[in-house]
Amino acid sequence: MLSQSVSARLLSIHRLISLLFCLLISWSLWTGVLAFYADFVRPWMMPALAEAAGRPLPTAAEALRAVAARHAVGLDWTMMAPTPLRDFFIFSGRFGEGAPLTNLMVNPAADVMAPWNSVLTDSLFRRIHTDLLLPKPYGRFLMGVAGILIVLLVGTGLFIHGKVVVEAWSWRRRSRLIDLSDAHKRFGFWLIPYLFLMGLSGGILGLKVASQPLDAVLQAGGSPQAARALLSDDGDAPTAPGRSVTDVVPDGLSLCLDGFAERFPDSRIGRLQRQGDRLMVEGIPHGRLTWAGEGAGSLRAMCSLADGTIGTVRDSRDGGWGGVVESALRPLHYARFGGVGTALAYCLLGLLCLWTVDSGMKLLWLRAAKEERRPQDQLTLSRRLFNANNALYLLLPLLLLADNLLSGATHGGALFAASASVVLLYLLPWLDRRRASLERVALPILALAYAGLPLLRLGLYPAAPWSGVAAVMVVDGTALLIAVWLAAVAFRRQRQGSILPERERADRRLSA
Repeated sequence: MLSQSVSARLLSIHRLISLLFCLLISWSLWTGVLAFYADFVRPWMMPALAEAAGRPLPTAAEALRAVAARHAVGLDWTMMAPTPLRDFFIFSGRFGEGAPLTNLMVNPAADVMAPWNSVLTDSLFRRIHTDLLLPKPYGRFLMGVAGILIVLLVGTGLFIHGKVVVEAWSWRRRSRLIDLSDAHKRFGFWLIPYLFLMGLSGGILGLKVASQPLDAVLQAGGSPQAARALLSDDGDAPTAPGRSVTDVVPDGLSLCLDGFAERFPDSRIGRLQRQGDRLMVEGIPHGRLTWAGEGAGSLRAMCSLADGTIGTVRDSRDGGWGGVVESALRPLHYARFGGVGTALAYCLLGLLCLWTVDSGMKLLWLRAAKEERRPQDQLTLSRRLFNANNALYLLLPLLLLADNLLSGATHGGALFAASASVVLLYLLPWLDRRRASLERVALPILALAYAGLPLLRLGLYPAAPWSGVAAVMVVDGTALLIAVWLAAVAFRRQRQGSILPERERADRRLSA
């Protein structure tokens, strides 16, 4: 057992990290859940993607020809292969000199060609999750730090609550504080493997991406020009002149793919990257973790488009255990292995982690109120911010889904206005009474709105082939579960509100 002084220090570290970085940790978890969930939302939003589900996948050459028929494809591009959750290729390239980088979802079999990350501001949430909308090195560094902080929270919490290992399956029913404390400890203990996996893999990935450009800035002697060049987004870089070609799909492309398949019959193509007259072919052997083009024992080979000659093949396992572990970080962190079940399990575990953070913050506030001998329901600034944050978790997904269904796009101004209104509603003390009344009305309305999302989708696209598509069923089921939960919360609060006046009247009668 730890000594009392060591335990007190660990508790102080645990509490300090929670109070200072609770929103950073909470948003890293929430946006990560949204990133997992985006693969389900795309076919739910787009009838063409739902129609493509279950159809035979086209070849890479067919997908490339479909893009070239509509756009001026250059000599440099990348194509990500379909995955168990994505029945389409992802093409990334520039259409013309000086053009911005464009990412497209491509499936010519279902006539799908739409911008990638266009649904539900997917790119916005992914950027929040990866770099907090800051310049890439600094944002990735902060998110890497967030991953390390999650590991520290888990580690200090485990040492502080040492008995939880023995009492992991017991439960005390004594008071609100004890019930919440037991639930926090138990769920926190059961989630240790997932939290360590997410925290460590996310922290390592973020710090690794940030370390390379930051190191280059230091090596450049702090030159502002070098710093701007290194910190600028890849999409803003101009295309070199003379990159447009007429023969987009040369014969060497098929030769390279056939040669790679013949040499590695137990592998599937994960990614293709063309650089002038060379093609990088990346394959993922069966039986290893799969990620869309990267990770866990991937094979990479350079091939000549002139004659289809395959050069030296590099296997990530050649780097020993270090190479294997590093290549496994992305598929493990982004759930790019398995299928629908894996993604759903990650989403559920992410939500449980969010609840663990939420319950931990409530415990800090309840204990602080007990120590300071003030009402437990008194709202401090940190509590107001966290309540506003939780309200946004309910409101923003609904606004995003409804906005994209009705208009096919996301209106950032509406999202910003709604977010600002929610934050002000919880931060301003003189709005407390109005907020309580508004919550009683808003919860049933939100429940009805979530329940109506599947009906809205069916009304807008009645002829779409939705039935039998796993992703559509998952989103519909999620919307209905949220609606049922919100309705139950609204009913419980209404019941508690009606019980309190009855108790007050009974107390008055007894006193009389």
